[in-house]
Amino acid sequence: SQVAAARGVNSTTASRAILQAPVFFLPPLLLSSVFKGVLASNPTMAVPLATYLVLIAFGLGLPATVAIFPQISSIDVADVEEQFQGLTDKDGQPYNVLYYNKGL
Repeated sequence: SQVAAARGVNSTTASRAILQAPVFFLPPLLLSSVFKGVLASNPTMAVPLATYLVLIAFGLGLPATVAIFPQISSIDVADVEEQFQGLTDKDGQPYNVLYYNKGL
């Protein structure tokens, strides 16, 4: 279904955009507050510390952003194209909900 595909792409795009938030905000915040004294006394630690904080931010942010949108999502039959609305299972019962894999 084109509608399910669009929802999958939109949720994947949103999760990738949200993934950047911890990387943009966590390292600068920590470097300017918590590690300010360490960097004042030893400025050569700025690059390794910033690199480590970016790694930690990705490590914390990635599972959280992937979990925001489930891998397998559902969509009501009424929301998809006409060609998918009359589908029935092997017992002849109509489907009310369809499931799709949004991908990574």
